[in-house]
Amino acid sequence: MKGTIVILLTSLYLLGATEAYQLLKVPYLFEHYKTHQQFDKGLSFSKFIDMHYFQNQTYDKDYQQDMQLPFKSSNRTISLLNFVTLFTPKQQIATTIFFASNKAYLLFDDEKHASLNHGNIFQPPRA
Repeated sequence: MKGTIVILLTSLYLLGATEAYQLLKVPYLFEHYKTHQQFDKGLSFSKFIDMHYFQNQTYDKDYQQDMQLPFKSSNRTISLLNFVTLFTPKQQIATTIFFASNKAYLLFDDEKHASLNHGNIFQPPRA
């Protein structure tokens, strides 16, 4: 009995506080795929996912139906899992080398630094 209550409360929390409620829209995803297959017989499921989730959103006649797909829109103001921004292309930073030099510069002189001369600090007590 306790296990059932734990599963129920965990499910309620996940559906209410996170974007897990979007998983309840998965049957609509397959229904929308079947609708697209009626117009294009050669449409594979992977091409359908690519068209709806990874390409730029087009404002066509079924735009409202596209927005009802799972993880396409959120009713929350703060989203813990934002599917759209998860797969945006990463910006690449190109490094530019202006000049190359093999000369070594001395940044720290070990011999003249007082804190490195520990030999005379730790000595046994004298009587």
